[in-house]
Amino acid sequence: MIMKHIFKYLMLGAVALLTHACNNESESDLLEPKVYFENKTQMLSIEGETMTVELSSRLTTLSDSPVEVTYAIADKSVVDEYNAKYGTSYEMFDASHASLSSTSSTIASGDIYSEIISVELSNLSTVEEGKSFILPVKVQSNSVPTLPGTDMVFFFISKPVKITTVAKFNSNYIKVPFPAGTYFNSFTYEALVYISRFGSNNTIMGTEGIMILRIGDAGGGVTPEDIIEVAGQQTYKVSDPVQTGKWYHIALTYDQPSGKSAIYVNGSKWAETGWAIPGFDPNADVGFNIGKIPGFQWGERPLYGYMSEVRVWSVARTETQLKQNMLTVDPKSPGLELYFKLNGTDEQAGGYIKDCAKGLECTTNLSIFEELETPVKVE
Repeated sequence: MIMKHIFKYLMLGAVALLTHACNNESESDLLEPKVYFENKTQMLSIEGETMTVELSSRLTTLSDSPVEVTYAIADKSVVDEYNAKYGTSYEMFDASHASLSSTSSTIASGDIYSEIISVELSNLSTVEEGKSFILPVKVQSNSVPTLPGTDMVFFFISKPVKITTVAKFNSNYIKVPFPAGTYFNSFTYEALVYISRFGSNNTIMGTEGIMILRIGDAGGGVTPEDIIEVAGQQTYKVSDPVQTGKWYHIALTYDQPSGKSAIYVNGSKWAETGWAIPGFDPNADVGFNIGKIPGFQWGERPLYGYMSEVRVWSVARTETQLKQNMLTVDPKSPGLELYFKLNGTDEQAGGYIKDCAKGLECTTNLSIFEELETPVKVE
């Protein structure tokens, strides 16, 4: 019996010592310096032929001795992984057009920041306008570990799209005949919109009474600019009213599996709600129209202003995707069912205009394109 008690206390003591050792190890691990990037992303808007940016890393805590760190451009698989995780479509920036002034740097004893090196990007005139790239750079050290999840910096590289020609809507419209049998379960509407003056209903696009996106529906003491309405489904009261004389990127998304619908303005979610609908037929009732509903018996509800980059998708685009592609998108993107650039390049003749995604021939009275003094800017 005595031996049994002695064994019991020895075991308890061993567990206590093991627990204490683990705690000490945990505390030691927390105090151990680790190297990482303080800023994991840098957004680079490129112009000209070359660009140089600074790069440095840091330690979580001070080190008693100098710490050598090394840098390397990561491979394309890192970009592929990023796209898969966030639903984006970035391309890997050509590593042959990127060079590091040094592949190593030192963090001095008693300091936490490394010496600065530079990253030079070249041949930038060959970068296609509107495309988005990532250059991933990795840091590591032989003397200290890296902080998990922060050992990579992503340089997001793009050449700004400059939209200087837009379509003027002044009782103008585009009537879209989607192929027979078209039915959207999930979908996205999006467009660049500029309001010159408000009417009582300002049609952006959609199927009247079924699924139409417009700004305002006067009445009940609510002024048009205070709301963004999806007629037939939902009226969204906005906290920041839409203004005249200003460009907006406005998007409506519906993800049928989750039943989530959202309004995005300039890439940020302004409102969200739930719908219990299976989807809709864009050819229903008076059909799908952009800019106004021509010949509609209860009023044509025109938008007065300008529009550009009008798109319809058969998928619910994510917030990241909307932000990445406000000013342009690849016409061959999966799920893109209708795309009018409305910058004067859309094929148009004899009262018809073709979209550049599927080549749908749509009727229109759109005849005015206007050159802007300054390019479209979404803030």
